[in-house]
Amino acid sequence: MVKFKNIIKIFLSLLLISTVTSCGPSDVIVNIYGTSEYNCTTDEYRILSPNPIIPFLKKKKWYTREKFHEANYENAIKPFKDLAISKETLATMSPSPELSNKMFDELIMPVDCENPKDIKF
Repeated sequence: MVKFKNIIKIFLSLLLISTVTSCGPSDVIVNIYGTSEYNCTTDEYRILSPNPIIPFLKKKKWYTREKFHEANYENAIKPFKDLAISKETLATMSPSPELSNKMFDELIMPVDCENPKDIKF
Protein backbone atom coordinates (compact mmCIF):
# COMPACT_ATOMS: atom_id res chain seq x y z
CA MET A 1 0.00 0.00 0.00
CA VAL A 2 2.86 2.39 0.83
CA LYS A 3 4.59 1.66 -2.48
CA PHE A 4 1.40 2.36 -4.40
CA LYS A 5 1.03 5.77 -2.69
CA ASN A 6 4.65 6.62 -3.55
CA ILE A 7 4.08 5.68 -7.19
CA ILE A 8 0.94 7.85 -7.29
CA LYS A 9 2.85 10.81 -5.75
CA ILE A 10 5.68 10.47 -8.28
CA PHE A 11 3.23 10.21 -11.17
CA LEU A 12 1.29 13.29 -10.04
CA SER A 13 4.52 15.23 -9.52
CA LEU A 14 5.69 14.41 -13.04
CA LEU A 15 2.30 15.32 -14.45
CA LEU A 16 2.36 18.67 -12.64
CA ILE A 17 5.91 19.44 -13.80
CA SER A 18 5.13 18.63 -17.43
CA THR A 19 1.98 20.78 -17.33
CA VAL A 20 3.82 23.76 -15.86
CA THR A 21 6.68 23.59 -18.36
CA SER A 22 4.44 23.16 -21.41
CA CYS A 23 2.27 26.18 -20.59
CA GLY A 24 5.15 28.67 -20.78
CA PRO A 25 5.20 31.45 -23.36
CA SER A 26 6.31 30.39 -26.82
CA ASP A 27 8.37 32.34 -29.30
CA VAL A 28 6.68 34.06 -32.23
CA ILE A 29 8.49 32.93 -35.38
CA VAL A 30 7.60 34.32 -38.80
CA ASN A 31 8.56 32.47 -41.97
CA ILE A 32 9.83 34.85 -44.69
CA TYR A 33 9.22 33.58 -48.23
CA GLY A 34 10.08 30.03 -47.16
CA THR A 35 13.78 30.90 -47.21
CA SER A 36 14.34 32.42 -43.78
CA GLU A 37 12.73 32.94 -40.39
CA TYR A 38 12.58 35.77 -37.89
CA ASN A 39 11.93 35.28 -34.19
CA CYS A 40 9.95 38.32 -33.03
CA THR A 41 10.35 37.34 -29.38
CA THR A 42 14.16 37.21 -29.30
CA ASP A 43 15.00 39.43 -32.33
CA GLU A 44 16.89 36.62 -34.09
CA TYR A 45 17.14 35.72 -37.77
CA ARG A 46 18.09 32.52 -39.58
CA ILE A 47 18.20 31.25 -43.13
CA LEU A 48 16.71 27.88 -44.02
CA SER A 49 18.87 27.25 -47.09
CA PRO A 50 22.17 28.71 -48.36
CA ASN A 51 21.79 32.20 -49.77
CA PRO A 52 24.37 33.71 -52.17
CA ILE A 53 23.42 37.25 -51.13
CA ILE A 54 24.34 36.61 -47.50
CA PRO A 55 26.95 33.84 -47.73
CA PHE A 56 28.29 34.48 -44.24
CA LEU A 57 25.18 33.01 -42.57
CA LYS A 58 25.03 29.31 -41.81
CA LYS A 59 21.72 27.66 -42.53
CA LYS A 60 19.40 26.88 -39.62
CA LYS A 61 21.52 28.84 -37.13
CA TRP A 62 19.89 31.70 -35.21
CA TYR A 63 21.70 35.06 -35.33
CA THR A 64 21.18 37.95 -32.96
CA ARG A 65 22.12 41.38 -34.29
CA GLU A 66 25.53 41.09 -32.63
CA LYS A 67 26.24 37.62 -34.04
CA PHE A 68 25.00 38.79 -37.44
CA HIS A 69 27.49 41.66 -37.37
CA GLU A 70 30.33 39.37 -36.26
CA ALA A 71 29.63 36.95 -39.13
CA ASN A 72 29.36 39.83 -41.61
CA TYR A 73 32.61 41.37 -40.34
CA GLU A 74 34.53 38.08 -40.44
CA ASN A 75 33.34 37.41 -43.98
CA ALA A 76 34.30 40.92 -45.14
CA ILE A 77 37.85 40.80 -43.77
CA LYS A 78 38.53 37.20 -44.84
CA PRO A 79 40.34 38.21 -48.08
CA PHE A 80 42.62 40.56 -46.12
CA LYS A 81 43.48 38.27 -43.18
CA ASP A 82 46.97 37.34 -44.38
CA LEU A 83 47.93 40.78 -45.69
CA ALA A 84 49.95 43.30 -43.73
CA ILE A 85 47.18 45.83 -43.13
CA SER A 86 46.75 47.99 -40.06
CA LYS A 87 43.61 47.63 -37.96
CA GLU A 88 42.62 51.18 -38.85
CA THR A 89 42.75 50.45 -42.58
CA LEU A 90 40.93 47.18 -42.07
CA ALA A 91 38.23 49.01 -40.11
CA THR A 92 37.59 51.34 -43.05
CA MET A 93 37.07 48.34 -45.37
CA SER A 94 34.87 46.30 -43.03
CA PRO A 95 31.17 46.78 -42.26
CA SER A 96 30.30 48.83 -39.18
CA PRO A 97 27.74 47.63 -36.64
CA GLU A 98 25.35 50.27 -38.01
CA LEU A 99 25.70 48.90 -41.56
CA SER A 100 25.13 45.34 -40.34
CA ASN A 101 22.04 46.50 -38.44
CA LYS A 102 20.68 48.15 -41.57
CA MET A 103 21.27 44.94 -43.50
CA PHE A 104 19.55 42.93 -40.73
CA ASP A 105 16.59 45.36 -40.84
CA GLU A 106 16.33 44.97 -44.63
CA LEU A 107 16.11 41.19 -44.26
CA ILE A 108 13.26 41.39 -41.75
CA MET A 109 11.52 44.41 -43.31
CA PRO A 110 8.33 42.54 -44.41
CA VAL A 111 7.75 41.16 -40.90
CA ASP A 112 5.09 42.76 -38.73
CA CYS A 113 5.56 41.46 -35.19
CA GLU A 114 2.39 43.22 -34.01
CA ASN A 115 0.39 41.07 -36.43
CA PRO A 116 2.68 38.09 -37.07
CA LYS A 117 1.94 35.92 -40.07
CA ASP A 118 4.14 34.14 -42.57
CA ILE A 119 5.29 36.18 -45.56
CA LYS A 120 4.56 34.42 -48.83
CA PHE A 121 5.29 35.27 -52.44
